[in-house]
Amino acid sequence: MIELALIFVFIGLLTLFTKKKSFKKGMSLFLAVGMVAIILAGCGTSDELTKEEPAKQQEKTPTLKVTTADTFESDENGTVTISGKTEPDAELTLTVDGQSDQTATSDADGKFSFAINEVPADGSAVLTTTWKGQDKSQNITYQANPTYKTKLAKIEQDKKDAEAKVAAEQKKEQERLAAVAAEEQRVEAARVAEEARKVEEKRVADAKAAEDAKNRANARAAAEAKEAEQKRQASEQQPQGEMVYITATGKRYHYTQSCRGLNNSNGETQVTLSDAQSRGLTKCKFE
Repeated sequence: MIELALIFVFIGLLTLFTKKKSFKKGMSLFLAVGMVAIILAGCGTSDELTKEEPAKQQEKTPTLKVTTADTFESDENGTVTISGKTEPDAELTLTVDGQSDQTATSDADGKFSFAINEVPADGSAVLTTTWKGQDKSQNITYQANPTYKTKLAKIEQDKKDAEAKVAAEQKKEQERLAAVAAEEQRVEAARVAEEARKVEEKRVADAKAAEDAKNRANARAAAEAKEAEQKRQASEQQPQGEMVYITATGKRYHYTQSCRGLNNSNGETQVTLSDAQSRGLTKCKFE
């Protein structure tokens, strides 16, 4: 538009000089053309300012830049420090799998850092930077320090060894308790068996005693019956003198076959008193 205004001014000057005879009219025409040129020039300047304003505004907001390494390694204590540089006062977020997001703000120099503690193995994270309406994300990998890996492996092995020791002790204690319980059961079973044996022995002994008592009673009754029968028979026979009982090896004679002195006899013989005395036998002390 400025160039167009200059052309109008040039045309006006040319007209002024070609019409010298009518100077006043030429001056009026020059002024009119000049005013039009100024107006056009003003319009052109306004448009250009309008067009230049976004360019200046764009120059005031530079592109967000983030400088950091792609891979980091933990120290011997398992800590990974992720650091870098970006624009001042930028908001940063570090996202790590299995952990809560970490946030930070870069300092006046644009520096920032994050710490991931106790890293057991290699992994990855996402770093997101926000600054003046601009966002930028980048993937970051980290590696576990070999020394820390060895340390963790030893800790894990020690833990397993301790657990195995506890399990072995628990098993041993369970076996001991089982052996104690088995011994108690054995002792109790033996006690019950012994009591049963004693009860059975007593039953057998009582039964035998009863049977013996019955047999003795029967034998006594039979002896008494035999003696009575013998006396009856003797009373019916002709008197031959008083009769006694003797044994083959005994040194006593007995008036009755039921005498206590004959309890262990294997057999008795009935003879006359005079015959027994002639053999040197004496009267039984139980009679």
